[in-house]
Amino acid sequence: DGVPVAAGDVAYYFRLAKALGPNWPGYGAGGLPDIVKSLKVLSPAQLVVTTTHPVNPIWFIFNGIAGLSPLPEHVWKNYTLDQMQDKQSSPAFFSVVDGPLKLARLDVGLDAAFVPNPAWEGAKLHFSRLVFRFLQGDGASVQGVESGDLDEGQLPNDLYNSIHHYPGLHVEVLPQTTYQDVIYVNFKNPKVAFFNDVRVRDAMIDSIDQEAIVKDYAHGHADPSYGPVPLSFTQFLTPEMRKGIYPVSYDPAKAMALLESAGWKLGRDGIMVKDGKRLSFDYLEESGTDTITELDEIVQQDMRKVGIEMKLRLVEFNQLLALMNGPATGWEATGVGQGANPYPSGEAQFATGAFQNRGGYSDPKMDALIKASTDEPGLQHLYDYETYLSAQQPVIFGTPRTRPTILVNDRLHGMGDFLNPFTDYSPDALYCTAPMGDKS
Repeated sequence: DGVPVAAGDVAYYFRLAKALGPNWPGYGAGGLPDIVKSLKVLSPAQLVVTTTHPVNPIWFIFNGIAGLSPLPEHVWKNYTLDQMQDKQSSPAFFSVVDGPLKLARLDVGLDAAFVPNPAWEGAKLHFSRLVFRFLQGDGASVQGVESGDLDEGQLPNDLYNSIHHYPGLHVEVLPQTTYQDVIYVNFKNPKVAFFNDVRVRDAMIDSIDQEAIVKDYAHGHADPSYGPVPLSFTQFLTPEMRKGIYPVSYDPAKAMALLESAGWKLGRDGIMVKDGKRLSFDYLEESGTDTITELDEIVQQDMRKVGIEMKLRLVEFNQLLALMNGPATGWEATGVGQGANPYPSGEAQFATGAFQNRGGYSDPKMDALIKASTDEPGLQHLYDYETYLSAQQPVIFGTPRTRPTILVNDRLHGMGDFLNPFTDYSPDALYCTAPMGDKS
């Protein structure tokens, strides 16, 4: 809108975060906001952040400084949080943007249309309109690309082998994201108090044949997951983990031995029993995605082989969130994606009381290891945290994350750079060649 964005706008953002405290969605990541002793604006282009105590500088740059954003005070101070929420679906509310695209139209549940931002000073875009469709069902995107209604769409795993004969289309497998698919277990729910025993949690991940899932379910386009740092973060993995050596692994015999050492015995129906209680839990999953349900059923079968009963229950996504944020007894286990911090320490996910610690996990040793990884320089303390967390499994990391697999019209180019998971969207990478017979 012609008003320069300045250092004071970062200070305004920080004051809002500090006022919100634990209600701020980023609370705790990078130590923010509590770790900041002072934030002083020196000039429109310069500010100084002082922490309450010495910290690991790489961690604070990656997770702390990166969590501070400039929020133009002269505009946003005129709105309450409720007003912002009420207006979030209105394109007019976002008439000023600093990126390459502007939102031209939003029909919730139908599509969102973007056009180039004329004020953008970066690389020139090669299209006049970019439309994202909101689709229901795994096959809708494939049908849209096949019919020519869409230029690209996500390719579900169960349709991977059936599309290679389509003329004029090709498949692009993108780099792995920093997200992991995990099983959250509810430590606060007394109905599933057995989750508090690390031997039960380790038995759960030891029962899952991740290599078979990668090969048969994900067609080789996935990475196994045994700890908090994704394989795409190679530079932060411990030396042992770079070689594929973790405290846990696929070992059904070890899983059963762990359960037996914890006092569980195999019942007549093949499910472990202890003190008259079966080793059984309800697992909530978002409905409407057949591919995810298929993966859940594979994990369910693997766990049953060692005497663990995982009962699937499909719910709407909004209902899932409501249950997770409701009373402690409202859920027992669920699958939700979890992203690693840019510096993959665990202060936001696994520290006691952390805002992303959905299951209520708490361990004084884990808290101490996380603090050491964020306070002390170097990587050794991060390695110690990774090793202990992999052995503890506060969430079950046993579900491989499939790399984004996209079905693309041959006339569309640049998809690999457009959807790079480490740089978000790069719309200047997209361009189209004219369809056959079209001279436009």
